[in-house]
Amino acid sequence: MRKIFIIDIDGCICEHVDNEHPELMLSAKPYPDSIRKINEWYDEGQFICFFTARTEEHREATLTWLQKHGVKYHRLILGKPRRREGDEYHYIDDTPIRATRYKGVFGDMVKKTKDVMVFEDE
Repeated sequence: MRKIFIIDIDGCICEHVDNEHPELMLSAKPYPDSIRKINEWYDEGQFICFFTARTEEHREATLTWLQKHGVKYHRLILGKPRRREGDEYHYIDDTPIRATRYKGVFGDMVKKTKDVMVFEDE
């Protein structure tokens, strides 16, 4: 089964750069272990999509950085809504989803799988 990875850029494959400082995007420090794992997934046939809060005006700098650091991917989606302190992302889909919060290491991404049944409160 092919996996479709949807991965943020800032703070996941390189140091975090705010949109207010686009001049730092080209020199952002890469996270080599993250890039190595992503490239491994790509080579295994997994689908790699970057989904970032960077805007369209940051496209060229982002593409240049990805190429410079040899990052393999299939798609780049810009314009993810920016999260403020206290906000949470909620993703809703009609297909199975696995969500992982990046904490400095890309691994197999799933420690344990559980089926959860949800009941309506009465």
